[in-house]
Amino acid sequence: MSTNTTIPAAESTQAFSTKRTVIIVQHEDDAGIGRFAAPLKELGVATTAVGPGVGVEVPATLGDADGLIVLGGSPGPNDDGSAPWLPRVRGLIQEALDRELPYLGICLGGQLLAVVSGGTVGPVRIRPELGLGRIRTTPAGETDPLIGALPRQTRSMQWHYEEVTRLPPNSVPLMASDVCPNQAFRVGPRAWGLQFHPEADATSAKNWAAADEAALVRNGLTPESVTAPFETADPELDETWIPMLRRWVSYLY
Repeated sequence: MSTNTTIPAAESTQAFSTKRTVIIVQHEDDAGIGRFAAPLKELGVATTAVGPGVGVEVPATLGDADGLIVLGGSPGPNDDGSAPWLPRVRGLIQEALDRELPYLGICLGGQLLAVVSGGTVGPVRIRPELGLGRIRTTPAGETDPLIGALPRQTRSMQWHYEEVTRLPPNSVPLMASDVCPNQAFRVGPRAWGLQFHPEADATSAKNWAAADEAALVRNGLTPESVTAPFETADPELDETWIPMLRRWVSYLY
């Protein structure tokens, strides 16, 4: 596996001189790109949303796209019966890996990267993580070009009932939480999988809590307990995760 981690600087909000295109797979209508939408536009990235969440068929290939983002959703990464578009999504991820195009997988998107690369995903082994949660960088993550610049302890939205139970061979573990050891990992030089939701904001929290209220109650939570922290946390989350997105965007060039 290549260990090259050299990337061009991309910390300003100015657009790069040449426009790049990214395909975004959206599985559900309330699970979009969230806080990342405006920064992508500011950086001059043209995005094409596909998937059932936006009513656009997932393409068979990436074509001339420069990168791929796959967002979260309620299906598991192998639930092809209830989510028949997933084989095509896995195919796009494999293509991104083969071509070494930048890939960012969020929650289900991270689990799909694990499965495509030879890892395994299963039900959470301790408990679901729902709402604003703490995650920490692993020793390997401290030198990762995306994760290394983050605070060693940080916070992000969590919303998952499954997790990566075995990382893919030769992948690099980057972040962990107290109940989920595989919060972030890298496959090859340009593909990252995240279990958490850096894109999710206060609106995401409100929508997901309303839709998943019964499950929250089963886990000893309420919609209010999940949404309230985001009333003050969004500025902190912007400062943490938007710079990470900029670093990912720099790989498009």
